[in-house]
Order: sequence, then C-alpha cells, then structure tokens
Amino acid sequence: MRPLDYLVILAYFGVVIYLGLRARRSVHSSEDFFLSGRSLPVAITSVAFVAANMGSFELMGASATGAKYGMFATQLSWIGCVPAMIFSGLVMTRFFYGSKARSVPEYLRLRFDEKTRALNAVNFAFLTLFTSGLSLYGLATVFHAIFHWPIDLSIWIPACTVLAYVYLGGLRASIYTEVFQFFLIVVGTLPLSFMALYSCGGVSALLSRLPEKMAVE
Repeated sequence: MRPLDYLVILAYFGVVIYLGLRARRSVHSSEDFFLSGRSLPVAITSVAFVAANMGSFELMGASATGAKYGMFATQLSWIGCVPAMIFSGLVMTRFFYGSKARSVPEYLRLRFDEKTRALNAVNFAFLTLFTSGLSLYGLATVFHAIFHWPIDLSIWIPACTVLAYVYLGGLRASIYTEVFQFFLIVVGTLPLSFMALYSCGGVSALLSRLPEKMAVE
C-alpha cells in the first residue's frame, strides 16, 4: 500500500458520507426516508438494483464457487436469480407500488393480517443479520489482508460507515451510494479481468488448463 492507495480509500469513504449528508436535505418524513418520496428515476433505481447484486457474495463467493465447480456454478444465476428478478420487476413491483406500502412486511399486513406481517418481519430480520454479517466478514477479510487490521476493527469501520449514510439519507442515500459503487466495481473488475486473461494467454489457454468437467457448457 502506498500513500495514493490510502488517499483513494479515504476519498471513497468521504464520498459515501457526503452522499448521505446531501440526501438528508430531501428527508422530511418517513415516506422520504423509506421511499425517497417515490421520486427516483427508473434508470437510477435499475443501476442500484444491479449494484446490490454485486457485493462481496458475488465478487468473492461466486468467484470461489466458479473456481471450485466450474461452469456449473453459473446455473444458479440463469435458472434461479434471473427468472426471480424478472418476475419481481414485472409482477410484484406493480402490487407494491399500488399498495403504497413502505416495505414487504407492511404489504403483507395490508394483504393478510398483523400475524403474517410479524412473521415475515422476524424472518427478514434474521436473514438480514446473517447475510449482512457474512458480507461484512468478507469485506473485513480484504481489509485484514491489505491493512493488517484486526478483523473486529475491519468489520466495525464499514459497518459504521454504512449506518452513517443510511441514517442520514435513508433510501435516497442508499440508492445513490449503490450507483456510485456500481461504477467503481466495473472500473475495478473489468481491467482486472482482462489482465487475468492476458496473463493466462487468453480464453482458450485458460479453458485448456481447467479440468474437463469444469469447462462443460
């Protein structure tokens, strides 16, 4: 790590906090906090949706799964994830938008009853705790490898940063931060992918080094 590397990382944390502070100006009610006043453009929310599926699970977990199982690891995306995303976007979003609900549990209360809402809220809370913990641990592993910080400190720093901009700006801050991270991920991983292919001698050379079962289309 060189001084410029630290400067880039500090700039990143500064930008996400700034986005939270800037978005705070638009938060005047619970609807502004949870739904951003229903005023975000479709293009922005679409990019943010894609970015939300490009976290440490995908960048680290999916890469590791692909390295272990080969092309079979891609089956999860086109059989499971893609149809679910299309169904949610074309069907479920219309119901949520029309109901004026601020969350899935609130929609379930409107559609069914309070018991259904409570059950879904508890299940979603546990799911969020576990998945967020895994994501933070994946990021902390990178911080530990780069900075040699303790794992606990490497978890608390990004966790407090996320808490800060979400608390300040609500959904609007989260959306614009996701968009910002999307472009950072693309700018960072795209050259890295070409560098990896170049070092291996191209796609053909890379496939020739894989076990036969891993290269099955």
